[in-house]
Amino acid sequence: MPVAFYLLTSRNPMIDKDAKRTVTAWLRLGDRLTGRKPVEGPCDGCGETGYVTEFDKRRLCALCYLEGDAAGP
Repeated sequence: MPVAFYLLTSRNPMIDKDAKRTVTAWLRLGDRLTGRKPVEGPCDGCGETGYVTEFDKRRLCALCYLEGDAAGP
């Protein structure tokens, strides 16, 4: 596989902005309905500083949650 193809695909995740926005809204709603307070700080998976939720004592953004980082260590 050409190196350029690998670099392009590694920088462009399969999840688009609309899916990420939708999952973020669902995470916010879930947190609100369960009475969880908003989590502050960067995502433990990628370092993003957007909305994060706590999952198994880890702060995760919607993208990391969708891509399966929730199952990581």
